[in-house]
Amino acid sequence: MESSDYLVREGTADDVPRLRLLWLALYENQKANGMLVDLPDDAFDRWTASLAPMLGRFTCLFVVEKRGSPVGFLAGRIRALPAYFGGSQVGFISDVYVDSEHRRNGFGRQLMLMATNWFRNAGVKRLELQVIVNNPSARKLYTDLGWSEELLQMVLQPERTSDDV
Repeated sequence: MESSDYLVREGTADDVPRLRLLWLALYENQKANGMLVDLPDDAFDRWTASLAPMLGRFTCLFVVEKRGSPVGFLAGRIRALPAYFGGSQVGFISDVYVDSEHRRNGFGRQLMLMATNWFRNAGVKRLELQVIVNNPSARKLYTDLGWSEELLQMVLQPERTSDDV
């Protein structure tokens, strides 16, 4: 693969709708690796509505393209910690995905470094992300970039039984 075929850049609101297939592939991949949340039919539209209007101010988007077609992306947001944790602003990387055909070319690393710089320039001093426990390659990328594990999210989805009524 020619590196000149690829472009890694900051995304725009016009890029967001073009990411539908990649975004859905991200969540299919997460589901295959153990994520328990089922997405509603309009999940991508809701994601778009939450990301696009704040792009560049409180949300960021970075895109990997091959000859003009998106093959990877990263999205993040600035949010506030609860007041009892000090209420400071935190950068949250919500989505990172590179199509399987284009992995192992350093694009995930480039996306993460671009996002880190974006948050740093926005004055954010703490970054967070969540990663599926059964995704060792992503976990390795993040630890190689200096991230450390702080919390383990646990989930319970109790089935309703007649005893619950």
